[in-house]
Amino acid sequence: MKYILSIVFLVLSGFQLSAQVITTSAKRVYLGDKMVNIKVISKEGQNLVYAHVHENETAALEAGIAMIEKYGGKLVTLEHSTGSAKSRNITFKLNGTEYVVDPNRIYTPNEEVLASNIKIVKGKGKVDAQVIGAVKSLAHQIWDEIKYKDIIIAIHNNKNMPAEYKRRWLFWTHYEPESFSIKSYIKSHDQSSDSNQSCSDIYINPAINNSEFYIVTQRPDFELLVRNKYTVVLQNANPVDDGSMSVYAARYQKRYFNAEAKMGRVKEQKEMLEILLNALFD
Repeated sequence: MKYILSIVFLVLSGFQLSAQVITTSAKRVYLGDKMVNIKVISKEGQNLVYAHVHENETAALEAGIAMIEKYGGKLVTLEHSTGSAKSRNITFKLNGTEYVVDPNRIYTPNEEVLASNIKIVKGKGKVDAQVIGAVKSLAHQIWDEIKYKDIIIAIHNNKNMPAEYKRRWLFWTHYEPESFSIKSYIKSHDQSSDSNQSCSDIYINPAINNSEFYIVTQRPDFELLVRNKYTVVLQNANPVDDGSMSVYAARYQKRYFNAEAKMGRVKEQKEMLEILLNALFD
């Protein structure tokens, strides 16, 4: 009898282990001449998806994979760079012209907005219907891997650098505006921005670095994070359509979180995600 029970225990243990295996798959999508791998990492567990669309934001990816290993779920990431250097934007050629687009500015039904987000790098072509259609197709393929989960957690990194003048040549300087941070959502010197115009409410915990914050699309989730004293922005009901996933997700009434942390700060981003998951599932 003891022998039979041991066999049953081993079978059940093997089943449990097999159910917790991390699986990885990739879907190849061509944007002009550029092959974009939509890579999916998943493990049985929490019913959520992490969306990682900027390949150079490696701290976000590392933190997301750590959460998959610990709690399960699904992670979608993009691979499109050649060589060891990772690129934020996707550069591609179509009909002899080279273009570049930010993969977090392609989720919009408005083709004028989409066209304005596609830039010509080199060549005499234009952002025509064929180019717009190719980018739109990529957006649909990415969104198809994300849209079926109840909770979407976008994971991003920012530089959070102050505004400064940078010297490029002997007599020429280039002005670099302040990079993205929680302060991007605060109206400055009576000057508004797309971020500020899309902000309904904001809570800032001064003890937390300006790089680390959440963007959410639903008020209950804003209030949830405020109760946990974490810096958070609530996107308003009529945000500026800049092609970002947060605006697109809100259009479909998705429960969406954007977890922002500074470049390279893996530990802080893991802590952010732990706080969020504990608030959501405890």
